[in-house]
Amino acid sequence: MLCRQVKNVFFFKFPNARLASYSAVLGFQDIPSPRGWPILGTTFSLLAAGGPPKLHEYMDKRHKQLGPIFKDNVGPVTAVFLSDAEEMRNVFAQEGKYPLHIKPEPWLVYNDKHNYTRGLFFMDGEEWLKFRRVMNKLLLRGDLSWIEDSCEAASDLLLKRIKCYSEKNAEFPDLEKQLYKWSMDVVISVLLGPNTFKKNCESLQPYLEKLAENVQLVFQTTSKLMLLPAKLAEKYNIPPWKRFERSVKTALESANEIVEILRNKYHCGDGLISKMEQEAVARVDINRIVEDLILGGGDTTTYTMEWMLYLISKDKEVQERLRHDDKTLSKNVLREALRLYPVAPFLTRVLPHTATVGGYNIPAGTLIVMSIYTSGRDESYYKNPALFLPDRWIRNSTHSTVNQQASLPFGIGARSCIGKKIAEAQLQVTLSKVVRNFDVELCNQGDVDIILKMVAKPSVPLRLKFNKV
Repeated sequence: MLCRQVKNVFFFKFPNARLASYSAVLGFQDIPSPRGWPILGTTFSLLAAGGPPKLHEYMDKRHKQLGPIFKDNVGPVTAVFLSDAEEMRNVFAQEGKYPLHIKPEPWLVYNDKHNYTRGLFFMDGEEWLKFRRVMNKLLLRGDLSWIEDSCEAASDLLLKRIKCYSEKNAEFPDLEKQLYKWSMDVVISVLLGPNTFKKNCESLQPYLEKLAENVQLVFQTTSKLMLLPAKLAEKYNIPPWKRFERSVKTALESANEIVEILRNKYHCGDGLISKMEQEAVARVDINRIVEDLILGGGDTTTYTMEWMLYLISKDKEVQERLRHDDKTLSKNVLREALRLYPVAPFLTRVLPHTATVGGYNIPAGTLIVMSIYTSGRDESYYKNPALFLPDRWIRNSTHSTVNQQASLPFGIGARSCIGKKIAEAQLQVTLSKVVRNFDVELCNQGDVDIILKMVAKPSVPLRLKFNKV
């Protein structure tokens, strides 16, 4: 059960871990652990605390109760949970040549049932390493100004949509849906290249709107399976599985359709698809890698952008500074939003060999869950951790952090988020453009909390007005 809980919430990783040393290494059985039931473990405790939507808070309380390392099994799978910044880096240092992470069980069952091969996120071993090296070269190294230009082109479309409602002095409708569209615009702009995208963005909009709706539905239906064994759900073909299966099929077909349109009608311009072809990546491999980029780029940036807008809507001083500051402040707003509201509150690894972690002997094959929601709000790492303070990321400032590496939204190491540079450019460019043109006003009257629905999202729909400045 725990495995199913954490599978649906994690992806990403950050570099150069330092190994910890201990005078006496204790056994796996000595790791602190809460009391639980046979087989079911602490499942009932999680349900009483609010279930999967509150998993981050539940595990945060466990850390406060048991310390920075404990083991738990919310169901039959035992996992070791970590919130210590140095020990998380220790885990990444020992992940090996072919890092293993947990993948969403419903997706794995779907792939097996339909014999569907997927992109980088689902690859392991030599296959993963081969394509990861290619994508590292294209998306993480060298001159990446073309990525920022692609994000600029896509953000202009969002600003046009915002302007329509700003002129009416009206709330921006269905923010989540609009940001999913923006996320799809960015991905397609990166795939085509900024110049080709700008020339053809209007003709592509019907396809992109359908794609955004389909991608959004995939994550909604996947979250409904978080408490259910996916294999049993598929075996008995229960309604949540039927809805999930239909949504995935439609989304993959939609993604494949748009990739073929980009290749055949627009010849892919000077964007990522063209660059992959120049690296001699086979057509079938380009398709499956690109399809995964499309599906993986929707929810994470959508909700991170929501959290950024939410935070600045409550801090007019930061908004004003953003209008006149350079890129440093927008970068720090992003880092602070990801510290407070990491869209992936947990990172997972399965270590390939027995290792010492936190002073304990961890057997090979143990699931390691890194609690970055907890480490990001730990007062031993961050002064006044509950406060939104972008200046804490400026070294030697009044609110500077004790350990900046306690917040790892993209992970570290070989299997860190391949889309990190795209996401950072997309979010910073768009935030800067929005605040230069509009004052962001929060219309929600009550509190906005975090809930987990595959990723960390607002507990209620965000209501915002964008007033022209």
